[in-house]
Amino acid sequence: MPHIIGLAGFVISLTAVWLQWNLSHQISRLEDKLKDGRLDSASVGRRIRWAQLMPMLCTLAGAGLLLIAAFRLVR
Repeated sequence: MPHIIGLAGFVISLTAVWLQWNLSHQISRLEDKLKDGRLDSASVGRRIRWAQLMPMLCTLAGAGLLLIAAFRLVR
């Protein structure tokens, strides 16, 4: 069971890296949609905040799962 938890933590951590790496491109696409009139400024603001928050949440979740797996392996 700790191996599965550790693997899930690793995958979520890799997802966080990908989200952070892709953040500037995603923000650029949202700004382009705002300029084209496909989204309003409130919607773009919410989506940008969400895009900035997700890498942090995934990092915390991944690190937490890795810690749980490590502690379960020690016991």
